Amino acid sequence: MKTLPRNRKLDDEWVSLLKEAKDLGLSAEEVKNYLRNGSKNKKTV
Repeated sequence: MKTLPRNRKLDDEWVSLLKEAKDLGLSAEEVKNYLRNGSKNKKTV
């Protein structure tokens, strides 16, 4: 996992969203793909 320089602050809302995605079982790669492609690859349930 990459670490940020000490002088860089993370956005609390983004951290919360990424933690929730992890709790739902999404991989980091799935989150990255979604952020890159948006709803283009949206799966229907």
